[in-house]
Amino acid sequence: MRPAGRSEIVSRVEAFILGQSDEVFGILALDLHEWQRSHSQVTAALSAGEIATWRELPAVPVDLFKRVPVGTVPEGQGVAFATSGTTQGRRGVHRTWDTSLYDLGALRWARACVPQLPERSHALLLDSDLHPESSLSHMVDRLGAVQGWYLTETGVDIQALEAALAAESGPVFVPCTAFALAEWLERGTPQLPQGSVVMVTGGFKGRVRAFDAESLYVAARRAFVGSDIVTEYGMTELSSQLWGVPGEPYRPPPWLKALAVDPVSGEVLSTDQAGQLRFVDLCNVDSAVCIETLDAGVVHDDGSVTLLGRLAGSVARGCSLTVEEAWSRRTG
Repeated sequence: MRPAGRSEIVSRVEAFILGQSDEVFGILALDLHEWQRSHSQVTAALSAGEIATWRELPAVPVDLFKRVPVGTVPEGQGVAFATSGTTQGRRGVHRTWDTSLYDLGALRWARACVPQLPERSHALLLDSDLHPESSLSHMVDRLGAVQGWYLTETGVDIQALEAALAAESGPVFVPCTAFALAEWLERGTPQLPQGSVVMVTGGFKGRVRAFDAESLYVAARRAFVGSDIVTEYGMTELSSQLWGVPGEPYRPPPWLKALAVDPVSGEVLSTDQAGQLRFVDLCNVDSAVCIETLDAGVVHDDGSVTLLGRLAGSVARGCSLTVEEAWSRRTG
């Protein structure tokens, strides 16, 4: 059974996303936290004392999603998204009663950041029907009409991808992880119709190989003349995404704010100081409004975020590992 008061808090967040309310982000974030503290054992356990501003919200570490049910949705109920990069250890699971807020925010912010986003897409990702646990595939499925999914257990099905693209007469949207794009550029003969959009997400350092982001983008620009290349940052434990373009900071939506903190003390750092990233995501109604990642970055005065990679000593994870591991199996 969904907890009491959920529909009211969801309605407030929906109105905020749609720009139909005068609510202040910080007040709504604090109210959401108080509601979660009443209905989530994890949030209650992490809360201590009075909280004056959203910048003081206790953060749930992403690793906790691997160990205990975080939020208000019991195991076996609702919708469950799971982390990738799973050859070692348990998968982190993010549960939500439904995906209405996720879908609303994802579509609205994607269209705001990439207004030229084509309706038809060809995804270098896992098939969302076969892998409903993939939040990335779920998001892409909501952004347009996916004509094909080209990530297999042995890597990208380049032959099928290029045959499908050759039949397109207009711009297409091509979402892919960094490793999937690298594989296509190395093994295929990539071409796209004019006006297409390539979305790159995921990390550039995995367990068995790493590559330079700038070199990848240079190669992509050469291959996709007349197309736009955009970047996306998201994670299973968040319900909102940040978008950008190569070489520039990521832009969060108005319903998500980022903080950089000292990884030892947890102290919130001033803008333009590098630290461990935390996100306060109003769309995380059913889990935890404040999430602490294992990523390093800088939060700028305008709220945008420059990613600096993984924190030293943290375990590699993320959607790019799905491709990297398939690649390593094929190449031995």
